[in-house]
Amino acid sequence: MDPAVLFDLEGTLVQTPWEDPQHVLEFRHQTRTKLIDLGIPLSVLYGIERSTMMRNKALEYVEGNFGRARQRRYHQEMEKFLKQYELEAARKSELFPETLSVLDELKKLGVRMGLITNTSREAVDIVFQLHALQKYFDVIITRSDVKKLKPDSEGVLLAIKKLKARSFFMIGDLPLDMLAAKNANGVFIVVKRNAEDDLDIPADYSVQSLSEIQSIIRSAARK
Repeated sequence: MDPAVLFDLEGTLVQTPWEDPQHVLEFRHQTRTKLIDLGIPLSVLYGIERSTMMRNKALEYVEGNFGRARQRRYHQEMEKFLKQYELEAARKSELFPETLSVLDELKKLGVRMGLITNTSREAVDIVFQLHALQKYFDVIITRSDVKKLKPDSEGVLLAIKKLKARSFFMIGDLPLDMLAAKNANGVFIVVKRNAEDDLDIPADYSVQSLSEIQSIIRSAARK
């Protein structure tokens, strides 16, 4: 059986405000503030930089220390907080120039494709409606489908289970994508569009454009 191909969404298939480092820093600051306001001790978040990691750690604390009513309030408040950022980013999303041609080519090859994203299903629906992407994906995993976000591999493992895949490629642009893929024993391709970007991601393959992944996937399909 040919390998499945899993894609990250933001920064990989579409460009969003998350490409702006200042926007990311502001979101991380606001996430930390919100979590503390909701009763997460600062010590739980100490030393954690990324929002996704803060939220994963906060969830562990909530499940171990909050009663049902307080857990419900936590999830409701975090949902409202996250949606502000996610839906705005989705509405402002733009396709990378090569996205559709690459997805078309993989679809013609009969490649089974999945989408693994840390954003909400509502945000994904907006992106899909704007850019006509839904037809390409056999499986879509959002933060609404998992307890823990990438870099945890829960979403990746769920996708390959649904795809009945024994092996897979994961295409993404961040270390959290790499960790999610490698912890699930996948092959990771990092899309590093800016050659001057000094972010070092230990990937199996590094490309500057999605168009470069086609030869990698085709080669694997022939083996």
